Amino acid sequence: MKKIVISIIASLTLILILPLFAQASPLAYPIERLAGEDRVETAIDISNKGWQSANAVILCEYSDYADSIASTPFAVSLNAPILLTEGNSLDTRVIGELRRLNPQRVILLGGTGVLKPSIEKDLMKLGLTSDQIERIGGKDRYETSVLLAQRLSSSSLILANGDDFPDALSAASYAGIQQIPVVLTSNTLPGSVIDYYQKTKPQHLIVIGGEGVIPSENLIKNKFVVETRLGGQDRYETNAKVVSSMQSSYTSDNLFLASGLTFPDAVAGTVLASKYKAPLLLSEKNDIPPSVYALMRGHMKVEPPVQNQDTSLKTGKITANGGLRLRDTPSTTGSILLTIPHGETITISGQENQWYKTTYQSNTGWVSADYVKIASANTADLTLNGNVFILGGAGVISTQAQKIIEGKASSTYPDNLRDFPSLPSGINKPEPPSRGDNNTTPPSVPEDSKTYDPSTEVLIDPFNGYPAAALKGKTILVDPGHGGPDPGSIGPTQTYEKDNTLAIALELKKILEQAGATVILTRSNDVSLAKDYSEVNDLQARVNLANSSNADLLISIHNDAFTNPEPNGTSTFYDSRNPKSNESMHLANSIQTAFTNSIKTQNRGVKESRLYVLANTNMPAVLIETAFITNPYEEARLQNPTFHKNVAAVIFHGIYKYYKDPIPQS
Repeated sequence: MKKIVISIIASLTLILILPLFAQASPLAYPIERLAGEDRVETAIDISNKGWQSANAVILCEYSDYADSIASTPFAVSLNAPILLTEGNSLDTRVIGELRRLNPQRVILLGGTGVLKPSIEKDLMKLGLTSDQIERIGGKDRYETSVLLAQRLSSSSLILANGDDFPDALSAASYAGIQQIPVVLTSNTLPGSVIDYYQKTKPQHLIVIGGEGVIPSENLIKNKFVVETRLGGQDRYETNAKVVSSMQSSYTSDNLFLASGLTFPDAVAGTVLASKYKAPLLLSEKNDIPPSVYALMRGHMKVEPPVQNQDTSLKTGKITANGGLRLRDTPSTTGSILLTIPHGETITISGQENQWYKTTYQSNTGWVSADYVKIASANTADLTLNGNVFILGGAGVISTQAQKIIEGKASSTYPDNLRDFPSLPSGINKPEPPSRGDNNTTPPSVPEDSKTYDPSTEVLIDPFNGYPAAALKGKTILVDPGHGGPDPGSIGPTQTYEKDNTLAIALELKKILEQAGATVILTRSNDVSLAKDYSEVNDLQARVNLANSSNADLLISIHNDAFTNPEPNGTSTFYDSRNPKSNESMHLANSIQTAFTNSIKTQNRGVKESRLYVLANTNMPAVLIETAFITNPYEEARLQNPTFHKNVAAVIFHGIYKYYKDPIPQS
């Protein structure tokens, strides 16, 4: 018995002397904090991270979340950062950021009770005219969210409780990426929300939160048809469920982390997260809630390296975006000696609490440890897991929580200390697809995964077997998708959909004109059609041009995309709401058949979908997803000028077939 007791004591002693961070399955992420001295500076730091300039900026009151939490999709549509200011006057730091961004449009969110008219006067002093200053604000937060929703066009709607902020923020980056409006409600549906739903009749309604925040009884009573409800036991579990459910929309390895207890940093950060196509996670101040921790662990690709037990400090790198202030004492009240630039490596000579002592340019002082990444002897590439961007300073997400994310400290939650499925210690990054600049023979692999060889693309003669002047008297509007501030989807080697669609459209114009048609391009260079760019304005400008042109057909050219790099092939879409829907379907079938017969892409079929341009134009209209820019083989193919010519040729063949063959009676 004595031996057993001694054995137990020895085992407990061994457990107690182990390093705290030696848990079974720790997290291991590189960290970058986007933070300032307060919420105003944090929003500015986020703006600095994401925008060199901005055509539009959204301005919110820094202590009132109500008007701002539904603004992400609208802000993303404008590619506009969100800045925060006090309600009575424009913060001088915000004035400096506005001068840097040089916007042509500033939108104030909230009525004059939230952002006073004096702010508009401050903006005019910066050179903005009254026409460049806009205010969006309803009588309450619910009506304001409806006004924001009306600026977007979507067949989907997200409904979240607006009496608190977490649920709306959980869905914000997804809503921004997919351009789905977020409308706020309470336990009882406001009249403005009911009116909006009845007028728009969205096909897909996603409710964020459980019965306690949005009761089904109230929804059923007002004939709201819920397609999906995502809710958990608390805000963090709801957040994890929302992010997990919408995972396919996130193409970035990066994660954004914000406080689940305070709103301002998250509000400003959601637009940047959407821009990165990354999710926003919510956390407690000092630890990571188990539901969020499990999601972060599942997101990792490699196991954390073995920790080095030598914790002596040597050198570190400055991670603060705008540089880090060197102070004469280890306190935020210390006098500022100078600012050490972002990315600079410093030598650390001492530590006092969360402050490091260092000497820079002959000045010895103290810097906040929160914004210094200590150099490590580990060589494992943790960037494979993606970065975690922490929104806000240590006052909202503590240094302890940061260490847990980095794998340098243990969580206090037992659920976080369990064994998760093991991961490899490293993976090989895929080689970029060949661009035809080498003659190496690819290894023997399945055909669909071979490196693309441009020499195999044989030029198609568009007029072989087709009569001269085959389209004489026809007017065809060709719409190369995206453009200007909207790059469209982005390939693995950072190629842009907007460039591919324009290249194909220009080749199609040549062929159609040679066939006798009059061709109108929605754009002939890298621009947006909208004077004040937003996605809705851009789409509406395309519709206006099409309907005013008296075109016989509309051909919209796009690239497909998916989070998984494997999908490939071609799809052609029509919209049954188009007044010429039967003709549109016939045109789609004609082009899809010609495409897959000659180009030899996988036939993904003709599909009906709700697409704004196709629905609102008055001529037969189709949208062609020519190939997957996210598939390395097809991305490389989309860069080949011969492929551009061949795609243009088969679209011409499909158009000719549409006119030559009558519409099937069925």
